[in-house]
Amino acid sequence: MKRTFAAIALLIGLCMLFKLTVKERGLGGSEPLSPEFVASMESDPEAALLARHPGQAGLVKRVYAEYRQNALAIERSDGLRGLTLLDKLGVEAIYLYERHPNDFRRLRDSLTDAAAADILLHWREYFSLKRADDTDRRVLIGEIGRLTPAQRRVAAKYPNILPLLLTEPEGVMALVDRWTGEPSDLADALALLGFISLDPGAADLRAAIRTLDTRGPLALAAFRIQGLDGFALASLYGPVLQEIGNALPLDKSLILLRVNADYVDESLRTHRPETVAGHLRHVAAARLVEAVGGSPNALRLVVEQGALGERALTLAGPDAADVVYEDFSDAAIRNQAVAALAEHGKMALAMLDKYAADADFCEILLAHGAAVIPPIAAVDANPEKLTLLRSKSKLTWKEWMAKGVLALSGDNGQATIALIKKDGLERAVDLNSSQVEFYQFLPLYDLIHLGAVMSRGHAPTSGEMAWALIDGCFVVADALSLAALQPEGAAAAEAARAEVKTVAKGAVKAIGTEALEEAGTVAGRGLTRRSSEAVSLHLSKWWAVRAAGGTYQVLRRLPEALNRLTVAEAADLGRALCAKAGYRLSTFAPIRFFKGGVEVVKMIPPGKGVKYLGVQFVQAGVGIVGFQKMEEHLKSRRPQTNP
Repeated sequence: MKRTFAAIALLIGLCMLFKLTVKERGLGGSEPLSPEFVASMESDPEAALLARHPGQAGLVKRVYAEYRQNALAIERSDGLRGLTLLDKLGVEAIYLYERHPNDFRRLRDSLTDAAAADILLHWREYFSLKRADDTDRRVLIGEIGRLTPAQRRVAAKYPNILPLLLTEPEGVMALVDRWTGEPSDLADALALLGFISLDPGAADLRAAIRTLDTRGPLALAAFRIQGLDGFALASLYGPVLQEIGNALPLDKSLILLRVNADYVDESLRTHRPETVAGHLRHVAAARLVEAVGGSPNALRLVVEQGALGERALTLAGPDAADVVYEDFSDAAIRNQAVAALAEHGKMALAMLDKYAADADFCEILLAHGAAVIPPIAAVDANPEKLTLLRSKSKLTWKEWMAKGVLALSGDNGQATIALIKKDGLERAVDLNSSQVEFYQFLPLYDLIHLGAVMSRGHAPTSGEMAWALIDGCFVVADALSLAALQPEGAAAAEAARAEVKTVAKGAVKAIGTEALEEAGTVAGRGLTRRSSEAVSLHLSKWWAVRAAGGTYQVLRRLPEALNRLTVAEAADLGRALCAKAGYRLSTFAPIRFFKGGVEVVKMIPPGKGVKYLGVQFVQAGVGIVGFQKMEEHLKSRRPQTNP
């Protein structure tokens, strides 16, 4: 029995010795050097190498001609794979061989096919920039070595997606396999994933890939129309969009969902997506898409107030919804406000917005309903002042902004409100039987509302999503110069870009009591003051969007804006909504390396936009986008130290 065990042990030892010998030769170790070979190496090194590797004449001649003694040393210790690594990484391979031999051999061992060699060739420059970073380099070498042959082939074909592959190999492989037959779709899908930050690890990238898997064509179409916001909307409201189907074009559906996101979220907590989709289909059938797409409260007004709410939107526009839900919290008074808007349109809109905070006005509105609007409106404005402003054929932007904040000095409406409260509605109607329809002179509600923005210190819309929307619209309006479509819009845009600090109430008084030129002077002095930065910034953004035709019209032109935004601007525009959908986006700041004690800065060219990412991901070489994403990936892999 002992002899049997001894024989078995001997056989095992011989097998292990044989395997180690084969492995050493297969992984790049040189065969034993014969005395004849040593002699030939001394007399003609290149010929000796060619004789030793007859099938790799091109490789041998290339590396020997360029690296001579380094090539001989690497071949002697690491064989053909060592020469292959030297061929792909050049001086970086020599650096690793001399300074970090373990890293050199780990890379050497990963060269099992041509794809692995191509990966190293593509990322040669990046390795040279990471000389001083031992941690990142070792992590990168280890992860490249763990890629499967199929993953290596994909990384060799599309080298810039290597960071995505290292972060989420299975998901990225499935996505590439799915879209390879559609080059434009693959480029857009990769561009989309390029915006997703790899800093936190794989979670965000994995979620984005899941959305592309489940919403595929819909998600890509939404991305092309509304950029990252469109993709986020497809992720958040995919079932609703699918239920809408062809009843509404996708661009309009995205705008309605984006603007009314707060109410849609509230509805989806208690209703199925089919119900919300039904509301949006009804909006389309009622031809209220633009009105509902202009206010975050408009869909709520249609659903909760029915036919009256629809008529209020038709006559008074999307601001009717803001007035109803932001100015009136009492349900009974709110219902009376809706009825007034449905009956008197813009006239009711102006009076409701102006006197919403007046307790006496709310009292008579609750008691008498829509009938209180005409007698108050008849005496509330001075048509002569408005006519004076309108009669000027050409206004400077200061004059135009001064006109814009006209808050109608001499509130005769207050007296009428007091009269109705004291003596009843009939008395006020009798006294004001000769009504002047002042609202026909100018879009008076805009003037009143702009004054309200200043006095209340907030924008006409509220809520987290509404503010994100206004910020986004302002970027788009500035990028396209939408406000320049009309003279007054150009004036507003100029004021917005100068960040109007405050338009003094003194300008308002000057319009009613002094010459218009003096009003401009007062307004100009007000614009130089910096006492209310928050109010003025809100005013600037709101006014620019307003002058461009409103929220809906700005968002309709967002696809045009996307072509003009840089990569960083596109990311910033979509950051708020993507965060809501669970995606953290890259910042695309310049990245800095130190090579030989000299700082090397890499950044995406300032003029490049969304399509640049798609082109980079499918090109044959590694570009700055690949560097950016690799830096993010490696940051997620670095050991976390407790402060």
